[in-house]
Amino acid sequence: MGTLAGSVSGRAVKTPDAPEAPARRTPRPAVFAGRGGAEQGESRLQQWAFLIPALFMIVFFALPMALTLVWSVFERTRFWMEPGFTLLAYDNFFNSARVESFLHSMVHSAIAVVISFVLGFPIAVFVRRRVPPTAQHQVILLFLLPFMISELIRLFSLRPVLGRYGLVNGVLASLYNAGQACINWSYGAIWGQGEALLTAPFEPVSILLYTNVGVIIGEVLSFLPFMVFASFLAMEAVQYYIFELCEDLGVGPLRTLFHIVVPLAAPGIFSGAVFIFINGLGGGLIPDILGGPGSVNAGLIVLDSITALDFPLAMAISAIMLATLVVLLYIGHRLFDLTKILQPMRGA
Repeated sequence: MGTLAGSVSGRAVKTPDAPEAPARRTPRPAVFAGRGGAEQGESRLQQWAFLIPALFMIVFFALPMALTLVWSVFERTRFWMEPGFTLLAYDNFFNSARVESFLHSMVHSAIAVVISFVLGFPIAVFVRRRVPPTAQHQVILLFLLPFMISELIRLFSLRPVLGRYGLVNGVLASLYNAGQACINWSYGAIWGQGEALLTAPFEPVSILLYTNVGVIIGEVLSFLPFMVFASFLAMEAVQYYIFELCEDLGVGPLRTLFHIVVPLAAPGIFSGAVFIFINGLGGGLIPDILGGPGSVNAGLIVLDSITALDFPLAMAISAIMLATLVVLLYIGHRLFDLTKILQPMRGA
């Protein structure tokens, strides 16, 4: 116990033990400071990992887009442009045949989006539903193989396929001749006459190349993988038990697809559709290689304006395309809430 501190009424009083002084610890080196320093370093690294791509997007995307709007109202000079404020470039666009070509290219891109959805979304659903989870991403990555070849080569290789005497017309001619021979043989066998019933030769289909149809085919073949990617990612929001529940309730596949799957996957599908639409609107190679003389889209109009040294007009058309993109994204956000794409995916 404690020591005698004095006496009260002749009796000794003991005081409580004084607390022992804590042992003096040797300071640890900074290397062994604990997880606090490591966590701070990791947090700073994560901040830098976010800031670097954000800075990249600002410098190489947001800033050029803003400058495009500014340069579109500059005054044209002989070889360049000078600061000023004029809407002459927009007036030249909207009061000429360029706006009609722009609207036609929008229609063609919209048709390509619809065809890409009809072809690409079922592929994504099939991979999501029927392919084992361990092999789904490998199957989707197969659609990257065409992009390992230059777009110029891919588009130019479609000419022998879609041409008047190309592969498609060759297959159609073979089927036509085989069907004609079968009909003639059946006619002779039934009626006992050896005369040929059908003698008209096959006429090659010439609408597949150097027309607007060829442009649409080129856009679909070029951008279909993006619809497959976007639809596959959108299918992550549709869990497996939904399909099983619909089967147990007797809901048909088509009703399940259009009333349940498509609404749940709508944000991802819309993002893929916008990507295809904008690229089809601005890509100049497709109408130049597969389209005819009247196949002109916004990309070719911009290229022609640059060739004519009318840079404000090229900037104005680019600004109109940017405004179109912003309007589409706003509509999509109001309809489907595109922020759902950024939310973490939950396991099925």
